Amino acid sequence: MIRSTSRVFVVVHMALLAVCLFAFTGCAVLTTSQVREVKRFSEATDAYTELPGGLARSYGVLARNTSLLALSRKEFSASDTTNANRAWQEIGQAYETEQTLAAAAERMDRALAVLKIYSQILSQLVSDDYTNALGESSAKLSTSLNSAIDAYNKNKEPAANPLPAVGGNIAESIRLAGGLYIRHRQARILKDTIAEANPLIQALMGNVKIIAENQAQDFKAYESKLKTEFMQVADENRRLTVTTIAVVYDDLSRAYAGEALAKKVGEAATAYAAAHQALVDKTRERMDLKELIAEIQALRSEVKAAQEIKATMGK
Repeated sequence: MIRSTSRVFVVVHMALLAVCLFAFTGCAVLTTSQVREVKRFSEATDAYTELPGGLARSYGVLARNTSLLALSRKEFSASDTTNANRAWQEIGQAYETEQTLAAAAERMDRALAVLKIYSQILSQLVSDDYTNALGESSAKLSTSLNSAIDAYNKNKEPAANPLPAVGGNIAESIRLAGGLYIRHRQARILKDTIAEANPLIQALMGNVKIIAENQAQDFKAYESKLKTEFMQVADENRRLTVTTIAVVYDDLSRAYAGEALAKKVGEAATAYAAAHQALVDKTRERMDLKELIAEIQALRSEVKAAQEIKATMGK
């Protein structure tokens, strides 16, 4: 009788466990297709963070070169050092201009630092080898996310909106999921993380778009400025050295590529925000995604096009 009762207890216990597991895996855990889309988004994030870096620095170098090109129009005399002194001052001003533009590059770098940490969090949360330790690592990264957000907010452009500090909420979501069935926990954390991060991503991409559009305008204006300076040098010197021609050609080529890349970075920022919103919408509840999320496809296409432009800048 005791054995029979024990068997009944075991059967009932296993049945209850099966029901619980079904509840976890059948109702809350994201499907394979949903996790696949998060992975694709994470990969696109990694690629995107490599794009804008150096745009402002590149423009700073171009602005410096234009100032130095203007110096080639001056005439100098040992008996009168006035022009030499002015030339020395203009070299210093060219340096200051380059450093000022480097500050804009730092703002973009800080924005990318936020995005890179978020990408690392997503990469860990979609890992096929997800463990408790990996979850804790993601929680710690979320704390680092707030530090990166604070650094960005302290040095943002006046017109840019401050970024919300969502790292604490993400870390709390990760730690509150402790004790659940591992795959259910992974899916729940992933879903909560994407939802918590959405206000941050929307604000961040809006700011990145502003920075990129300003940079595109700077590159466009530089093209006209370089042409004016080149024409004056050519008219006054009557003859140009091969070195001068080569420098002007390289700078003009970089300006064209810089303008195109800045525009594409801005367009990709818009696509990124849309893709993240679509990801939030598609992971609110468990569902089989029959097709790839269109917004993520669009983001990947924008990033690929920008990568091709950036490749030409290094040639």
